[in-house]
Amino acid sequence: MTSGSRTFIEEARRAQIIACAIEVLAEQGYAHTTLARIAKQAKISTGVISYHFGGKKQLIEAVVAEVARLATDMMVPRILAQPTATEALRAYLESNLDFMREHRTPLLALMEIITHMPGEEGGPGPYAEQAEVAITDLEKVLDWGRQTGEFRDFDKRSMAITIRGAVDAVPSRIVHEPDLDLDLLARELVTTFTLATRRKP
Repeated sequence: MTSGSRTFIEEARRAQIIACAIEVLAEQGYAHTTLARIAKQAKISTGVISYHFGGKKQLIEAVVAEVARLATDMMVPRILAQPTATEALRAYLESNLDFMREHRTPLLALMEIITHMPGEEGGPGPYAEQAEVAITDLEKVLDWGRQTGEFRDFDKRSMAITIRGAVDAVPSRIVHEPDLDLDLLARELVTTFTLATRRKP
């Protein structure tokens, strides 16, 4: 049996390599993440990595996709389960920070990629597409609230960028403040953006 064009064994091997790449990125940093180190972590040869991914660039892209999948699987069901846009925005903010708490290693790996892997020839980096998806998904929540009258009239893209900017500022603070109270921060973010978006009576 196959999953797409790959066998289950091939998919399992790819998942193993991606997991090892995430560990090496988080522990060693992007500059020290080589196919040789990832292969050593996975107890395989670099040729096996090349067979499944072609090279480091393709593997890094697969890591970005995997971290995005982990976040989506955790966050989307919680957001969609909410009865109102106000509660969906709360779930969006809380689940973002819950992901950062529960998936620290993938988060650190992604930060290394975003910080140290620019796009080719000055183009967008490997996270650019996912970053845009994050904003457009948030715009849907904001549009929902405007349609129901829960939210005031604002430019939804500007608001989405503002909210996303606040969320994206958290990972670097976690690195510098390992004991940062994410529950308290989540409550403050929820309060801030509930007040910023709500329609006044």
